[in-house]
Amino acid sequence: MLAWLVLMLELNDLVIEYSCKEWVKIPQLCVCGIEIMSEKSIFEYIDNDPLVLITLANPVSNKKAKAYAYLDTGSDAVVIPKDLRVKLGLEMLNRANVSAVGGVVTTWYTWLHLQFLEDYHRNIIAFYQDDGDVLIGRNVIDNYSVTFDGRNSILSIDVAVYPVNPV
Repeated sequence: MLAWLVLMLELNDLVIEYSCKEWVKIPQLCVCGIEIMSEKSIFEYIDNDPLVLITLANPVSNKKAKAYAYLDTGSDAVVIPKDLRVKLGLEMLNRANVSAVGGVVTTWYTWLHLQFLEDYHRNIIAFYQDDGDVLIGRNVIDNYSVTFDGRNSILSIDVAVYPVNPV
């Protein structure tokens, strides 16, 4: 996945650099004839919960596990329960104090790979909890436009698709 994409627009002899995730926010691109498309994925709630199926991988051993996860806009990072940490063979090497519901807690964290939709997110920070659900935090979901339609029990996720050869 490209971390940066340089787009040179010859507008008043300026060279402008944009990060990939910022493209959808830049109105000048439409003026220049570059079309940005959006791919929408729609998920029906599972047992009245907005869950998505993800694949997690240990970056060292490449052990993989599928899990259902909540998209948690209140979490800065991915959170996984102990049973999934053990299944993936992730070690408890790094500790941090983090703000959580109820106050500051000391927890362990690591890095892992995560597949969400068609995207591979590599070396994503993930915190451990003893039990509970898998949470996908803002370190991943800020790359998407997410709509929770509770009335219709539908989760919509927009992924920006950029042209390979801009005109």
